[in-house]
Amino acid sequence: AAVSSLNPAGLNPAGSSAPAAAAAGAGGWVGMRTVAELRREAGVGAPRNADSLYKPIERAPRVFNPLKVPAKLQAALPFKTKPKVEAPRKRKTLEQKRAVVLERDEKKAATLLQQLNAIRNAKAEKRHQQSARRREQYAKKVAKEAEWRDKHNKEERKQRHVSAGKAAKRAAQASEGGGGGKFAAMAAKKQRRQERG
Repeated sequence: AAVSSLNPAGLNPAGSSAPAAAAAGAGGWVGMRTVAELRREAGVGAPRNADSLYKPIERAPRVFNPLKVPAKLQAALPFKTKPKVEAPRKRKTLEQKRAVVLERDEKKAATLLQQLNAIRNAKAEKRHQQSARRREQYAKKVAKEAEWRDKHNKEERKQRHVSAGKAAKRAAQASEGGGGGKFAAMAAKKQRRQERG
C-alpha cells in the first residue's frame, strides 16, 4: 500500500469509537472509556475544590450613628418634621403599644390628603407673599404721594408769603409817597391776578 504524504506512518486515527466499532463488528474493537464512565462505575463524583463552593454570607450588622440635624436646618423645617427631643420613657406609649396597620386604600387616602394639604399650604404661602408685596408697593406709593404733597404745599406757602411780603413792601412804599406811578400800578395789577388764580 502506498503511504500518503498526509499520513506518513500509515495511521488512521478514529474520531469517535462508533464508526470504528461498526467497522470491526459486534465483538471487535472497543475504545478507551471516558473519565465520566470511569467515575460512574466507581461511584465517585467530580472532584470539588473547597474554595469554589458557595458559602453563606456572614455580615456583621451595621451600626449607624444617630442622626444629628443642625440647629439652622431645624429652625427652617416645618414643625411636623422637626426632631422631637424627649426624655426616655420607662413605659411604652400608646402609639408603641398599639399596632396601626393601614390598608392599601387607607394608605392611598392618607397620602392623597397629605399631598392636598401640602398644595393648599404652598398656595396660601404664595398668596401671603403676594399680598405682602402688594402692601409694600402701596405703602411706597402712599409715602411718595405724601412727600410730593408736602413739598408742593410747602412751595405754595412759600410763594404766597413771598408775594404777600412784596405787596406789603409796595404798599408801605406807596403810603410813604415814594416810588409810585406806572410801576406801582403794574405790580398791583399783577398781585390781583395772582390772588384770583
